[in-house]
Amino acid sequence: MSFSSFVRSVFSKLSEMDIPSWYSFISACIFAIWLFLRATYRAITSEWLSTSFFFLKHFVYPYILPRIPFVGTATRLKVLIALAYIITNILLVTIIGVKSRADIGTRAATMSIINLIPLLCGPRLSLMTKMLGISLRTSIGTHQWFGRTAVAEILLHTVISLTSSQPFKWTGINTSGVVGSSAIGFILLLSIRLVRRVFYEWFLNLHLLLSVAVLVAIGLHVFSKKPAEIFLQIGIYLWAGVTMVNWFLFGFRNFVIGRPFATAVATRLSNSYPSDLVDPSNVLRVDITVPRKWRVRAGQYIFLSIPRLGVLTGLRGHPFMISWWDWSRKGLTISLLVKSRTGFTGELDRHTNKELLAFIDGPYGIQHRFGDYGTVIMLATGIGIAGHIPYIKDLISGYNNCEVRTRRILLVWQISKESQEQWVTKWMDELLDSDTGYVRLHVQDYGKEDLEYGSHSKIKKIFAPPNVGDVLDTEFKAHRGRVMVSLCADLIMADKARKEVQRRMNKRVRLVELDFQPSLRETGWPSSTDMEFKCKG
Repeated sequence: MSFSSFVRSVFSKLSEMDIPSWYSFISACIFAIWLFLRATYRAITSEWLSTSFFFLKHFVYPYILPRIPFVGTATRLKVLIALAYIITNILLVTIIGVKSRADIGTRAATMSIINLIPLLCGPRLSLMTKMLGISLRTSIGTHQWFGRTAVAEILLHTVISLTSSQPFKWTGINTSGVVGSSAIGFILLLSIRLVRRVFYEWFLNLHLLLSVAVLVAIGLHVFSKKPAEIFLQIGIYLWAGVTMVNWFLFGFRNFVIGRPFATAVATRLSNSYPSDLVDPSNVLRVDITVPRKWRVRAGQYIFLSIPRLGVLTGLRGHPFMISWWDWSRKGLTISLLVKSRTGFTGELDRHTNKELLAFIDGPYGIQHRFGDYGTVIMLATGIGIAGHIPYIKDLISGYNNCEVRTRRILLVWQISKESQEQWVTKWMDELLDSDTGYVRLHVQDYGKEDLEYGSHSKIKKIFAPPNVGDVLDTEFKAHRGRVMVSLCADLIMADKARKEVQRRMNKRVRLVELDFQPSLRETGWPSSTDMEFKCKG
């Protein structure tokens, strides 16, 4: 077959496609182009798809509305993307190429299966997130919107089928449809934020079981119905392929000939204080000795499984940020800061100071290149310090080896109890002892007596709430190259910082929110103590 004949054959096939097929084809093309651009641009420069100052200031950073309790908010860009996606689905389901009420029901069923395809990306969203080069929070938000749209279309299909002129009969196909719709409804109820937080462990397990039930029920319902059956097969093949890759990587990370499995030891950081919302008595440091080493990067996180903690709780992986890592004769040891709550972390708190068999999945996460910026400002609250410590470690190491451009670091860590300092005392001492002497530390004077913190006499404690606007003004006036503002803080500080950065936005400034963000109840807001670290070279 000649090339011209092949091209004519392709265009002939495209002209025969229906509306849902075009929707899936265009979506697949966008996905492929995104992967191509990411791979190509990343090979050319370290900052792929860098956006313009105007786009960042007016679309990426600003929220469209103030944050609403139990609902949240979203940036203008996310709202525009979500609206475009929803409007497209509404038009394709109810208007374009639709001639009757029955056509709407059929189109809704087919479109729902197409929208389920991105949800079948295997047991880990993080694997697809890493491949696409997007943040975990963006991936979760996308997952939720695909799920909500698919649920709405399935419910529309169900309502139209039940209210049609033909009486409903309990045939095998109809029964499978009812089972699938019911399972989808339960998933929607479990996905409500309040329910998800209260019953987190139950949510994880039931979400998986109900998803399998939905797939089986839909498979029986659309059997021999084209093109819905084809789209479902595509989704199942995707799930099988990504799952195989995930299990291969899991085996590669955990099974090494001649070396023992990973072991985890949890240690309470203090026992001298009563249990509270966030206190060293219920914050743990988990040290994991891994069988196969890798080059740990700031921003990486893992999924940790410990079978000893229970079949339903311990076997399922739970995500934690890597806060520290060390090399020894035993190999690589990574450390996590873990807030003890219920479920997995609660069981882990009951097995402290014991060597436990562990399995890790990962590492995942996107590393932000802070070393390309002359000034790095880090804002953290409570246990959010766990997200910034690795970046400080990388920056100091890079500074000593002349690998980074950063010459000024400011860390603002707001805590509610002085006892929380113990979470990172040892690590911060080691970090500042490892600098070459070219870095000097300074603190702003808020009019109160400062206290030395740590054994190195370089960090001081300030008893005053941080003024984010003043901090940014001071650093922006220093003119130490480009400025990166990094957030790993609760919603109150994060929203305040985002607003202040947007007001002072210029071409030298960038803002990033790390994947891990502490909640208000973890931080103990409001607080009256903050520690501010300034590194100036």
